Amino acid sequence: MSALGAKSEAALRAAMARLLHGRPERTDGALTVSNLEREAGVSRATANRAADLLAEFRVAEARHRRSSPRALKERVRALEAELRAVRGAETAELRGLVRTLAQHNQVLTLQVAERDAVIEGLQQELDRSGNARVVPLKRSPRDDTG
Repeated sequence: MSALGAKSEAALRAAMARLLHGRPERTDGALTVSNLEREAGVSRATANRAADLLAEFRVAEARHRRSSPRALKERVRALEAELRAVRGAETAELRGLVRTLAQHNQVLTLQVAERDAVIEGLQQELDRSGNARVVPLKRSPRDDTG
């Protein structure tokens, strides 16, 4: 035998449906157990004997709360804030990489200028010694293949 009569269970289920669909008849429509009792016209003791039905109601209320426009707007705001934070972090990281690459570029530019100066100095030294004789190195047989 059920701890709850069929009439009380039917009243509670009908009240639960009205509250969840936003059509209360006896309450302000808030999804609370107190409103469920009042909407069904049963006592708190009767409602408390309907443990399974109350568990269903609480699950449905939580689902409704998560999918309400207010909850969804809050979730969108939270996700937008998270996105701004991620973008800010990525932007900061990219700016750091740009600074590092600019420094590497500067170092390489200085090294190329230094190399060009050494080449120019060697060229001038070669030009000054007009009687210098350049002797090409003999290639090994390995160098001719390939």
